[in-house]
Amino acid sequence: MKIKITTILLAIFYCFGSLFAQSQDPGQWIGYWKGTINAGNMQIGLTFHVSQEEGQLTSTLDVPLQGLKEYKVESTVVEGQTLTWTLGFGATFRGVLKDIKQLDGIWKQNGQEIPCVFYQSLFDRKPQTPILPYPYEFKLVDFSHPSGKLKLSGTLTYPKSPENKADWMGENLIQAAAGGLMAIPPKPVEGDETIAPFPIFPAAPTLVKINIDTAGIHHQFPVVLLLSGSGPQDRDESLGAHKPFAVWAHALTQSGFAVLRVDDRGVGKSIGDPKFLANTTTESYVSDAMAAIDYLGSLPMIDTTRVYVIGHSEGAAVALMLSKKRRLSGIVSLAGATSTGIETSVYQIQNGWKQNGYDSFTCHHLADAQRKLISLAIEMGNAKNGENPESTIPSDQDKQAFAQAFTKWVKSQDNNLKKAYKVWQSDNTKIAKAYSEKSVETYFAKSYLPLGYNPWTRFFFQYNPATDFLQQKDCDILMIQGGLDMQVNPVPTRNLVKQMEAEGVGITYAEFPNLNHMMQHAISGNVREYFDIEETLAVEVYIKTCSWLLDRARMR
Repeated sequence: MKIKITTILLAIFYCFGSLFAQSQDPGQWIGYWKGTINAGNMQIGLTFHVSQEEGQLTSTLDVPLQGLKEYKVESTVVEGQTLTWTLGFGATFRGVLKDIKQLDGIWKQNGQEIPCVFYQSLFDRKPQTPILPYPYEFKLVDFSHPSGKLKLSGTLTYPKSPENKADWMGENLIQAAAGGLMAIPPKPVEGDETIAPFPIFPAAPTLVKINIDTAGIHHQFPVVLLLSGSGPQDRDESLGAHKPFAVWAHALTQSGFAVLRVDDRGVGKSIGDPKFLANTTTESYVSDAMAAIDYLGSLPMIDTTRVYVIGHSEGAAVALMLSKKRRLSGIVSLAGATSTGIETSVYQIQNGWKQNGYDSFTCHHLADAQRKLISLAIEMGNAKNGENPESTIPSDQDKQAFAQAFTKWVKSQDNNLKKAYKVWQSDNTKIAKAYSEKSVETYFAKSYLPLGYNPWTRFFFQYNPATDFLQQKDCDILMIQGGLDMQVNPVPTRNLVKQMEAEGVGITYAEFPNLNHMMQHAISGNVREYFDIEETLAVEVYIKTCSWLLDRARMR
């Protein structure tokens, strides 16, 4: 599917030039400013690196998704607490320093205005990210998708020898985790908006591809396949300076497991036919995971009778569908959704409304409006399915039809919903005008229709993972949930666990009250905290997961 905003944004990544800016207080701007731009169903991560040369600020731009590194920005202007980056092709970002490490602003380009937030970090990596030399083997590997239209690329790690295979349990496991792999952060004090920093290590060198030498390998290791969350993800599931899957691989390999992590299709070095990739859904990733397991089965150091999958967020759904096609020894669901995509979306937007000051009455009744908007988008998207990709861009006629259907629905609802909708309608009036839309309803059509037209979001909204969880009678499951998860609702997860137990599913459930969706210790759980928190992976999650995996690996 072609996404107009994505096409516009990609143009900026070819520009470069010199940047000089005068700052009244340059020190507060120095460091890495990380944020994302929402482009259709994609999130494009950007990192501006601000440094000082001869009393003036200079900046460079990194876009990992596009392989862009250290491109110089044309100009930066600092006026009081406002910073403006200007790039080529008319692209600018102008942001106001909301607090010491947060820039809130607008990305403007070719008439498009996209709200986005950048968060500051003094370093371009987080302390838990592993660095060379590793106490285990690591290889960069490639393998083919069975369709022949995709090559997948990833990193394989495994213990150097049987002697390196750990047998960590209880206190030994805790000591190993706290004694160098990662440290347990202090519990945040209520009202304290900071997370205690970790010691900083030098950046890890770039890995070089090495052919696997199978000579002398006589020991087979249980293996863990890591499956990432939604959106285009590289093999490390990078989020700003965080590299969660690199940390997971480091921890699991030292516990005696081989670990494979792979760039998502169309990301990094996993390249393929654009038309093939355009129809990707969550279900499509199952075939990628199957190709990964088939590849692992060809390696002499892998014990194919002990294959485990750790899926984060969307990756948990992929793991559930995968288990129907490949026999797995166990699944670890990290913050995996247990409701339909529509309900997950409602939960997420309700959290946003609450942050914007909406009361419980308004949030409750607006939830039905959100469900209706998505349902209309899916209905129209299903009608468009199979047409030319260009037709997935909403026409004026499509927008009018959508707006009329939604307006008619609102008029048919009770007074409580109408009262709540007036609040939402009023708050979106200025945004609709900024996008030159005739009404709030046509603005909603412009925002929601691409979700119904896009294969991935259309599948996501309609898929119910609870059904697949209940069918896992032959595969043990460890479900881990953060109590501060603002992206996946913990309440239906708790209810589903009780149902799974009643129906004989081998389920182990662990909920950690102070963890967010990324398995970090958090204050509020808001997405904006992910980037600023120094911790990448909470040690208690690592200990719980490794202990559970080791118990099952020994029994097979």
